[in-house]
Amino acid sequence: MANKIRLKRTSRKQKKKKLSADVDPLSSLPKMFEEALTLHQNGRFQQAEALYRQMITIEPKHSDALHYLGIIHLQMGRLTQAVDLIRRALSYRPDYADAHINLGIVLKAQGKTDESTASLLRALTLAPNNFVAHNNLGNIFRDQGKMAEAAASYRQAISLRPDYAEAHYNLGTILHNQGEPDQAAACYRQALIAKPDYTEAYNNLGNIFKQQGKLDEAVACYKQALTTSPDDAVAHNNLGNTFKAQGKLEEAIISLRQALSFAPNFAEAYRNLGVTYRELGRMDDAISCLKKAVSLKPDYAAAYRNLSLLVKYTQDDSVVLVMENLYNNKEKIPEADRIDLGFALGRIFEKTGNYEKSFNFILEANTLKRGAYNYSSQTDQALFERVKTTFSLEFFKVRQSFGDQNTTPIFIVGMPRSGTTLTEQILATHPQVFGAGELEILPNLVDRVCAERSAAWPQECVPKLDQNTLTQMGTEYLETLRKFSSDACYITDKLPYNFLHVGLIKIILPRAKVIHCQRNPMDTCFSIFKTEFAGLHEYAYDMAELGRYYKLYLDLMSHWEKVLPGFMYTLQYEEIVSDQKSQTKKLLDFCALPWDDACLNFHKTARRVTTASLSQVRQPLYQNSVGRWKCYERQLEPLRKAIYEIN
Repeated sequence: MANKIRLKRTSRKQKKKKLSADVDPLSSLPKMFEEALTLHQNGRFQQAEALYRQMITIEPKHSDALHYLGIIHLQMGRLTQAVDLIRRALSYRPDYADAHINLGIVLKAQGKTDESTASLLRALTLAPNNFVAHNNLGNIFRDQGKMAEAAASYRQAISLRPDYAEAHYNLGTILHNQGEPDQAAACYRQALIAKPDYTEAYNNLGNIFKQQGKLDEAVACYKQALTTSPDDAVAHNNLGNTFKAQGKLEEAIISLRQALSFAPNFAEAYRNLGVTYRELGRMDDAISCLKKAVSLKPDYAAAYRNLSLLVKYTQDDSVVLVMENLYNNKEKIPEADRIDLGFALGRIFEKTGNYEKSFNFILEANTLKRGAYNYSSQTDQALFERVKTTFSLEFFKVRQSFGDQNTTPIFIVGMPRSGTTLTEQILATHPQVFGAGELEILPNLVDRVCAERSAAWPQECVPKLDQNTLTQMGTEYLETLRKFSSDACYITDKLPYNFLHVGLIKIILPRAKVIHCQRNPMDTCFSIFKTEFAGLHEYAYDMAELGRYYKLYLDLMSHWEKVLPGFMYTLQYEEIVSDQKSQTKKLLDFCALPWDDACLNFHKTARRVTTASLSQVRQPLYQNSVGRWKCYERQLEPLRKAIYEIN
């Protein structure tokens, strides 16, 4: 609706037009318009429309009545009638700036971008300081992908009206999409100051907090959104996803079901509910929800990818044919969707034994993924060298008694797809162990401590940390870890990339256990190559880069063995799948855990699993994945060379 209301004045000539000697209907128009506008603003569209039409019957050229009747048609989705009415208003009053703005809005809704832009520019010619016109012009630029122009328009609107909530919100979305979360958050906060019940702003602010790992803050934002709009399905969905990220899966399910109660055709909520059920091991429920998601949204690539992890398709299955058709529709499908489908189809055709077709999908999906960002192996090589140089044999000699002496943590490290999830599942089956999954506690702690000292990790930061600081870091880690279980004797943290932090673990938690999971290099790397990870694993989507990274990892693990002999226990994947009982006993012995037969039936343990290995740990051990890379031996030659040949 236009921001400023202008009532049409009646002329002397109009006052002479009377239906009878005593009644002048024109004199009643101002009062009728005020009444109609009040009804309109209160959402009573039918009554307002009747009054606007009555006014037009009395005065066919009443530009305000025509204009606002057009707005009602816009709000009801009747765009053609809206355009006709607003243009009639402008034909009688060409300088009606608000009508030009709303005509622009309707034309934009019709997809007539050029005409919409012309209307808004005409409004600004008539009223250069009209902040509503600047905001709507920004919306057009945004939809055209002209983000700099859009941001400039929003900023102009804000300069004219500092408390203009919508412009702050719109600028926030631009900055958010441009990778400026802190600036975007500031915009959303300004929007909320101006408009405390702005549900969308709470939602988007919550999204930023979630992306930054500030999950408690995100939950608070979504709950506030629901305080102002209890039936907002998007907020319920976002809250459910955040509960899932916190490991509160039952609460997540409640929120996601709430979202669906308000929006029964919300495909994204069905997908999120399906993924939550999958993490809980409720596979039938997961499949049902994911199938519902694709039935509501037949081009839902991410849901098809989730289904491919759960359903054993034949290559001629109708769903597979749908996925292939979507994948091949390069002109219409977004690249991110093709990546999802490529990894899914690669997995499906591997299971059917069509390895040639499988690899073609896997390779193209990786190529598309790798093309989306810049990366150099030299960056990782320099990092690994700095870690080795910093955490030297001499470094540990003078820090032998440092750190918190608590024995609670069990760190499980190694390359992704090397058996870390299996190892955690075995341990978490033991009654004395709680499996907390992949935790970002240690990397976040490192980032904060180094940021406080304005020092680069590790070469500048670590040598500055005295004994008290290192002990406090260990204690702080433990306090955060204990939030996952207050009474377990041991708690696992299976973030694979903590292999970079083994040296730090030694000086902040010297009595923690560290288990290094290792697997055949080609099986490990190929399993990585055919997996689309949730985070950006930059080295993972090119065979040569993947091979080089693997060598860096292997070299670093050799360094840890050299400078910290006996601190880590290496568990070989092939050995545990071929000799489960004796290898499990050795693992438990290292962790100072008594034998428990339940550890042999780890697949029966009802606990949350979130990684790509989820399906495997829900069934007994099998050896099918050992040597799987050999089915692709010819195609994987670049990977083999990168791993085994000296550069």
